[in-house]
Amino acid sequence: MRILVIDDEESIRFSLKMSLLKQGYKVYEAGTGEEGLELLRKHNPQIAIVDIKLPGIDGIEVLRRIK
Repeated sequence: MRILVIDDEESIRFSLKMSLLKQGYKVYEAGTGEEGLELLRKHNPQIAIVDIKLPGIDGIEVLRRIK
C-alpha cells in the first residue's frame, strides 16, 4: 500500500515515514501542498496524511483537490 505524508515539519514527516516503513508501507513525503499534489499525480497513493497548516496551498485545499 502506498501512503503520502504531507507536512511542513520535517521531524513529523520523518517519524511518520519511519513508523509506516516498519509496517511495510511504501511512503512518499512532501513538505508543501504543491509537492504533495505532484507526488499524488505521479504515484497515486491509496492514503494521504495531510497537515492542515501548510505553506502555500493549505491542507484543506489539498484534500479538496485530491477528492
